[in-house]
Amino acid sequence: MIRKLPSYVRLQEKNGRIRFFSIDEERDFFHAMLRRNEDHYRLCVFLIDSGARIGEALALKWSDVDSRRATFWITKSGRSRTVPLTARASSAIFSVRRPGGPFADISYPRFLYDWNAVKKETGLENDKQIVPHILRHTCASRLVQAGIDLRRVQAFLGHQTIQMTLRYAHLATNDLDQCVAALETFRQEKSEQEAAIQSLLNAAE
Repeated sequence: MIRKLPSYVRLQEKNGRIRFFSIDEERDFFHAMLRRNEDHYRLCVFLIDSGARIGEALALKWSDVDSRRATFWITKSGRSRTVPLTARASSAIFSVRRPGGPFADISYPRFLYDWNAVKKETGLENDKQIVPHILRHTCASRLVQAGIDLRRVQAFLGHQTIQMTLRYAHLATNDLDQCVAALETFRQEKSEQEAAIQSLLNAAE
């Protein structure tokens, strides 16, 4: 009955500033969340250190994790991925053992309610970008700032295209500093080589 497939226009994601937690903001927010709900605190710690989407974390089964790695089978891209775990992400998983999975007892609406309550408590209620997804942005930003190349960050986060990861490229300032060092070293080595050649030519005369 349908004579032709409808066409879809793929909208580009806005290339504006990406909000992420500073270390101080993370500390204050997480402490407030821990006081409010320990399970929700554990989820926050896992998300910020694994870069997982919240749906990926909530879907984890005990067979998907060990002390060093977590495998996400239900992902936005449809492709599974396995990521290594930090010590505190591993602790967030195994400090409480309940049936079903590490975060199986968590209800997303209840988590979001506590999230918004903590936002207000920590004075961030007017910042519209402080949503649970900021934990994933924070993970990506810290990886890039630590010097991890964008291809590895892409694989860690499970981005389908490198364009998604390029949103964090501006944070890799140390890489640009290395470019300056390389240019200066190259010029210095070339000057020394030319001086050595000229010295040999002068000696031959």
